[in-house]
Order: sequence, then C-alpha cells, then structure tokens
Amino acid sequence: MAVYWLKEITAPTSEPISLEEARLHLRLDTSGSPPSHPDDSLVSSLITAVRQNAEDYTGIKIASGTFEMRADSFKDFEISLQTWPVTSVTSVSYVDLSNSTQTLASTEYTLDTYARPVRLKATTTFPAAKEVTIRFVAGCTDGQSPNPYPMPKSIKAALLLMLGHLYDNREAVSDIQSYERPMGATYLLNPYRIKLGM
Repeated sequence: MAVYWLKEITAPTSEPISLEEARLHLRLDTSGSPPSHPDDSLVSSLITAVRQNAEDYTGIKIASGTFEMRADSFKDFEISLQTWPVTSVTSVSYVDLSNSTQTLASTEYTLDTYARPVRLKATTTFPAAKEVTIRFVAGCTDGQSPNPYPMPKSIKAALLLMLGHLYDNREAVSDIQSYERPMGATYLLNPYRIKLGM
C-alpha cells in the first residue's frame, strides 16, 4: 500500500469569497472611496481561514493552486492524487529501481476526474518505482478553464456560515454555542468529504 504526502507548491491567488461578498453577508457598512471597513483586514484573514478549514475537513481543494503529491510507489494501474477536483497534471516523475529519476510521458497516463479523490491511471501499467512525485493543479475554478469545476453553492453557503460564526465569536466557543464549526456548515460540507490514503 502506497504512503502519500500532499504539499502546496503555489498558494491560491484568489479566495472563493470576495471581500465585498463577505461585507454584505456580515452586514458591514463601508465608507470612503474606494469603500472600506475597519475590519477589512480581519475579514480577509477569516475568509482564508474558513476556506482552509473546509478544505482540511473535506479533503477537497476549494481554491485553485498548484500541489505536489509524493508516494513511495505506484500501484500497478492507478494512483490516488489525494484530493478533488484536479484540473491538470504538470508532471509525473519517479525514482526507478536503479535510483535514476525518470519522467513519464503524458501519453502514459490519463486523469480520472470523476473519482473522488481523483486518480491517475496508467494507459498500460506503471513502472516499478521507489518514489513517485506528481505535480498538478487542483481546486474549483470559475467554470472558464478547459476543466471547469465551479464551486458548489452548498460549499459557498457553508463558508459564509463559518465566516459569520468566526466574526461574531472571536473565541473558540461562546456562552451560547458550545461547538466550533456551525452544525449547518458541517451538514453542508459532509457530502463532499472524501476518503484518502487509498
């Protein structure tokens, strides 16, 4: 059984919730030109925090970025990329049994984007390897890329619920609520959780 490691190489350049959307959801009044609010910096950091928390909980990538997955071997015919959705594969390299680094041609594999997590499948069979490194782009997109994966509206609703909860409750728990993630957000995210490590 292969052992996997997933690392972020290039962080997302944009978040799934804009500052303007967040202000509207939190009912924050702006002033000046361009419009601003004293809590803009806090709100921006919370947007990133709730997105990262949702990604950790579900195992999927909500914002698009570049990632590298390493495994101690190939399976014979497929290997899990440990997340979803994956829009493209940049490179697949491996250390062969002679300790030489090799690169697979793109014709030697296909991407099963319907699987969760996404799987890289061999067109015939994968070679024997001591270590495998796969670099790829993953995350929901705006629907305009060659592999469009618009963010599900239920995930966005969950992020907004979490954002409002964190903004209103600056501590781990409050006197009213004894849990850290709103139950409604957990309910909305649960259908997207994926089983990893296979």
